[in-house]
Formats: sequence, structure tokens, C-alpha cells
Amino acid sequence: MKNIFQKQLMDKHVTVIRDYIRTKMFQHGVFAYIRLYDEFVYNNTTDIDERLLIESKEEIRLLPKIKRADGEIIVDCNQFSGYDLSYKGLCFTSCWEMYYSSYYYRVIPKQIFLDVQQVEWVKEYENQVVGVQLYRDPFNWKAEVNQQFQAYYRDQLGFDHLAWDNGVGLLKTPFIEYAYTDKSVQSVQYENRMMQPAPKKNATFFVTRSYDFEKDEYREKRIKGALNTQAYFPWVDEQRAQMMSYKVIDPSITLDNGIQAYCYYIREYLEVAVEDEKYQEYLLILRLYVPSDILKVVPLDEIREELSDIKFKRFRKRRGRLTFDVKKDIHHLRVEILDYPKLEQLATAQKS
Repeated sequence: MKNIFQKQLMDKHVTVIRDYIRTKMFQHGVFAYIRLYDEFVYNNTTDIDERLLIESKEEIRLLPKIKRADGEIIVDCNQFSGYDLSYKGLCFTSCWEMYYSSYYYRVIPKQIFLDVQQVEWVKEYENQVVGVQLYRDPFNWKAEVNQQFQAYYRDQLGFDHLAWDNGVGLLKTPFIEYAYTDKSVQSVQYENRMMQPAPKKNATFFVTRSYDFEKDEYREKRIKGALNTQAYFPWVDEQRAQMMSYKVIDPSITLDNGIQAYCYYIREYLEVAVEDEKYQEYLLILRLYVPSDILKVVPLDEIREELSDIKFKRFRKRRGRLTFDVKKDIHHLRVEILDYPKLEQLATAQKS
């Protein structure tokens, strides 16, 4: 349900509107937000002709773009901090004021919402409803500091690393990572020396959280330390002395045939700052799963040109698979680009 109010009405009756939304949430709501309509339109309008109503051609020219299946060029709103992302039937976004129900806590533990930093306020209400206000004045959403709050909130929750609809993701280091089972959710949040949420590579503190849905048990622990190899390559094969991480992408949606995405993921997993023994003793593997037709046209020459400071060697190509090794100084990585059917094999292996 969507209600649109004029500015004068919002100014005069914001308390009544807020009380109405909270009552609905306490009774049977799943999610609700209050935001300026202009802010919603800016962050969620992909069609270029529609954006001409709110921006100039020059402004639109500078925005990130992707393409639909029919080839139409659209704006990549995944890159905007106020984009409404759908994941497991739930809406995840970042805007002026938001209210969450317990349905969300199977994806993101409730305490993560309660612990967010650099917001105006966060409160827990009856029936486990959590409310968050990012900044004081919704009509001042364009202010640089408010846009920073909006982006930082989104980074802290980390849902952009769970789902995206631009084919390749945001191409930025996570602040938090999740792992799921049928009965629980686990997370690792990365913090800097000031115990503020920070990019993974800048982490000094690590907050681990575990929430068991069935038993309604929550556990949390904060430790100080350094990232190890398994933090980047969580799947370990001790017998083969291999460690692996993987991403599922679809470069066909991008305008550059995925060059930026390939380069980002290769560099991200090659230039890891770890010092444990496994880094030198194990073969580190990054797997990129792509559609079968994309595997045939991976732009290797362009990737190598873009990553000119990195050495490429040992190219191998066979049915459904392209592999090569990359090296820079002491850093080493094997890259395996595979077609989607190979992902089904991985899923089967993980279950067994």
C-alpha cells in the first residue's frame, strides 16, 4: 500500500502519519517507510525518458547504465543508496524513516538493526518492530551529509551483497557478510579501530553474530585481530591444499561486456592482505560463474590490458571452463570462469 501526501499535509500531520504507520506495523505489518517522494523517484527510476522529467540529459549521461534483455539502455539504480531492492520477498532500502518486522530478522538479525551507527535514532517497539530514522529533515535529503548517512546505513546492513539486479553487483568491499542454514543466520561485521562499521579490508575488530530461528537463540562476540586466508576463501579442501571463493554474475547486462566486473573481482581476491601460512601453502581459487554463451566471449585481452600491473599465465580452456593464473608480487590466484551448469554441481557437492 502506498500513500502520497503533499508537503503541507506532511509538515502538519507527520506525527499522526507516523502513529498510523506504527500501529499498522505493531498489528500485522511487514515493512514500512516514510520518505520524500522526490527522493524515492530519483533513486528508483531506471527509464531514461522518465528521468528526463527530473534531470537534464547531461546529468543522466553521467549516471551508471545497464541494459535490459531487449537491449534497451537503462539507469543502474543498484548504485543509488535509496534503491528499493527485493530479496526473498522483502524490500530492502535506505531512506528517511523505516520500520521492520520480525520477518526481516531471518535475513538480518535484529541486533544488527539496533546497533546501526550514524543515524538520528533507532528504537525497538512492541511486537519486535524496529524503527530507524536516518536524518532529521526528510526534505533535506539532497544534502551531502544526509546522502552519506543514507549510503552508510545501506553499507552497514550489507543487503546489496545478498542480491542485485544489475548482473554483477556493486563492485565494492562488504562491511558485513552473511551465511545461512535452514534454521539460522550467521554474520561477520567488520569494524575499524574506533569500532565503527568499515570495509572488510580495513577491519581491526570482528563482530560475529548467530541467530537460531527455531530456538530463538542469539549469540554475539567481538574480537580484535586480523583477516586470515579463509576470510576470503571460505571453502577449504585440505586434501588438495586448495581454498576457494565464488561469485555468480551475468556480464551480458553490462555495457562493457563485464570488463569492469571481471577486473574488480580478480584484483579484489588477488590483493588480499593476509599473513597466515595457508596463503603461501594453498592454491587459492576464485570461481566466476557466468551464462554459457558468455563463457565463449570472455574479453581476456581487454581484461589483461586493464590489469596491466598483473601477470597472467597458464591459460586453459575446455568445455564449460576457462582457467588462468594471476600473480602480483607475493600475491597469487587461480581464476576459474565456469558456465552456470557447473554451479549446480557445486551446490550438489556442498549438500553432500
